[in-house]
Amino acid sequence: MRPATPTPATWVERTATEQVPAGVDYTQVLRTPQASPAASLMGVMLGILTFLVAAPLVSQALSALYWLAAGRPGTYEETHAALVAYELPFGLVVGHAGLAMLIPISIALMLFLHRVRPGYLSSVLGRVRWRWFAITLAVGFIALWLVLLVQNLTAPGGPSWAITPQAGALGFVAIMLVTTPIQAAAEEYFFRGYLMQSLGALVASPWFGIVVSAAVFTLFHASTNLALVLDRFAFGVLAGWLVVRTGGLEAAIGAHIANNVSAFGLAALTSSMAEVKAITEVTWVAAGWDVARFALFTLIVWWLARGYRPATLTVGDARAGRGRPGRAGRGSV
Repeated sequence: MRPATPTPATWVERTATEQVPAGVDYTQVLRTPQASPAASLMGVMLGILTFLVAAPLVSQALSALYWLAAGRPGTYEETHAALVAYELPFGLVVGHAGLAMLIPISIALMLFLHRVRPGYLSSVLGRVRWRWFAITLAVGFIALWLVLLVQNLTAPGGPSWAITPQAGALGFVAIMLVTTPIQAAAEEYFFRGYLMQSLGALVASPWFGIVVSAAVFTLFHASTNLALVLDRFAFGVLAGWLVVRTGGLEAAIGAHIANNVSAFGLAALTSSMAEVKAITEVTWVAAGWDVARFALFTLIVWWLARGYRPATLTVGDARAGRGRPGRAGRGSV
């Protein structure tokens, strides 16, 4: 009987030559045999700088294409300003495409700088666990809308059920449903994904990556309003803790998608997406309700994870004779 012919290594497998350690949590994926603090620090700086250059270029290019396709209405500067302010439906494409650059940036850093399979950004199993993602996405919407309902029922002056859609609401919502999940996932892949893993290669404690990545995430959502700053920082910390507790980005992405889709959807039906985009400050009460939504989501996912048992530790790279099998944590879904 002839021996089985080895499957040729893919381009990614030939490039990702580093062995991911077995039996470590999500934040320590990049603690490979050849890992170095210099590479991690370089990756963080290179990722941020690349995004700061690439995102505006993508947004500017899409704005220019829209302006030309629309017959050059007014000046390009006026059209670009209206697009990035989400005053036009295509503005969601312009804004979210720029943020989506965080995905290829994260993949490139993993593959070419750290020589690790980019799949490990998704989870400790090196892939997206789609069933777990679907569950957490549903929980995200349920938790958010439960708190929103209570918030509305207890609002001063009584609840309000008024629906006053903005002009072109259907177009805004249709584009939002396509682009917002990509934008939310992109932010998670960089801030809770690459940043937490790169920082985890520097300091073993997962809390270092959780807190620092949450701080960087907050800085990118620039605001001088303390309530809004703490609101976004709290989301970053809770999302980061869930990434470690569940072994992957699925829950964090689910929460982010549920939050952003609901926020933009409600805005299109009650005011305008431009108003949501322009928010730079919130009251302490509003921030408290936001944190309550995130906290409820975190508690529900934590409770579900106790029964669902998603893998929380790596199994290591055993393909092509590299690495050795390890334990997958409490589960292997």
